[in-house]
Amino acid sequence: MNLDEIGTRIKSARHEARLTQEQLAELIDVSPHYIYEIERGSKAMSLQTLEKLSIALHQSIDFLFWGNSMPYSKDSHSREDRLSMLTNNLPKESRNALADILTVLIPYLKAKKEK
Repeated sequence: MNLDEIGTRIKSARHEARLTQEQLAELIDVSPHYIYEIERGSKAMSLQTLEKLSIALHQSIDFLFWGNSMPYSKDSHSREDRLSMLTNNLPKESRNALADILTVLIPYLKAKKEK
């Protein structure tokens, strides 16, 4: 495991996604300085953080970790994990509003699928 190479791939993927360190940090709920340290190769990360980076950067964990160019697949993460990550950092009022929207939207989507 080479932290410098992992950091370089993460930085490259972040640039490709047109995200700043601050924006990426907010997406995965870490500090911008932590992103900076990861990209420099001076800080290791947990598997949970690696997974969050994979989702946020639309890159496979295999690519970020080893450099193997496997395509990212949204199916590589469970729907529940993606939904949880998207809503985790929302304030309670926003989560409640989202739940209200989904309550109306889900029956519509189910009816459309059955047609």
